[in-house]
Amino acid sequence: MTLPAPELLLTPNTQVRRAVRRLRWFRRAFLEQVAVISEDCGIPFDIDTIRLADAFLEWSAAFERKKPTSRADKRRYVDHVSGLMLEQLLRKAPLSARCGDKAPNDATPAQLWPEGYACVVFCLNVRAAVLAQDFGVQVEDAPQMESLRDWMSFRENVAETPENAISFLQHFAGLKPDWQFPSLFQPSPRQSPPQLTLVHAPNQPVLQTLPADLSLVVFDLNAVSNSRALVAQALAHVLGRYGYALSDELIDQPLAAAMTFVALRSGKLCPGSFTEYFRNAMSEIFAAQLQLSPLAQGVLAELSSKGVKLRIAVDDSKISVSEVANLLSPDGHIGFYEAPEPEGRIASGKARLWVSADAPRLQSARKNGFQTLGIADQDGRKPEYSDQTILSLTEFPEVPR
Repeated sequence: MTLPAPELLLTPNTQVRRAVRRLRWFRRAFLEQVAVISEDCGIPFDIDTIRLADAFLEWSAAFERKKPTSRADKRRYVDHVSGLMLEQLLRKAPLSARCGDKAPNDATPAQLWPEGYACVVFCLNVRAAVLAQDFGVQVEDAPQMESLRDWMSFRENVAETPENAISFLQHFAGLKPDWQFPSLFQPSPRQSPPQLTLVHAPNQPVLQTLPADLSLVVFDLNAVSNSRALVAQALAHVLGRYGYALSDELIDQPLAAAMTFVALRSGKLCPGSFTEYFRNAMSEIFAAQLQLSPLAQGVLAELSSKGVKLRIAVDDSKISVSEVANLLSPDGHIGFYEAPEPEGRIASGKARLWVSADAPRLQSARKNGFQTLGIADQDGRKPEYSDQTILSLTEFPEVPR
């Protein structure tokens, strides 16, 4: 199957990467795409151009907000931003198929879900045009596009969670999607999730169960959410305003380190607006994308069901504790505080556990009477000061019954 494409997307003199960022061209290309699909499938459509414009504006804003500064990330960003386009088209729903009184025919994806099919084909064609023009990559149709089972799952999933459209577009493009955090663009391949393997010293027993008298478990924010990647995204965005790319070591450092980074390279004091730009970017990105990982949600739910108190530690000047608490636990079910927790604020006499990938945090937790559970990095290196080490929450010890 070759996806039907409008002539406008095939015009050799048009640089699609730039043209698609203009509303007039975007609208014309989409209308022509729908006309081609309508003729190909025999399905007429009604188009709400106001909703179409809204979808474009939302997509364009997201495009700018997440745009990477590193040239190495540009190719991967095409895949991500094509999914963002599909997400907004499905959210705004500018298309309505006129099927008349005929009984629905689910023999093809276009007949199963005409509106979704038209939007997917448009986004895949835009992606293919940009990849061909800017990167010399010729894409082929993926077999997933013809799977009715995948299309039924697609329609059901995006109805409940629209951002899943990003993952499904990558799936239909023949890529390996990120099903956990579809709306998050990782600025560097080195941010990819670690292999789910338990690592420990040969002479160190594996912690298979938690202490029977466990009363409190504290998780660092980075251990249970996508916060670290979001900080990297915000830093990359702000540094890009001054013409600099994000270096990995800045992600886990205080904001002052990034300001010093700019000052040393520019030869003058970092602009006072740097902090304001960063905090605005952080608030916007966190509000839109911060979330607990599904693995963390399962672990937290199990611990809570056993009567264990839960806390998430936010030890970062980049974002306030109250802001994170409102986003991750609006009902107050989970406690939050700045880490490390001062000794004496929690009643002693029962076992307490601190979970982190950060060695200084684990060291401080030990000093405050916590047992420590470290999370190793993607290369299997365990942090210092961890009593036991796992590579992901998949290997979290059993909760005592």
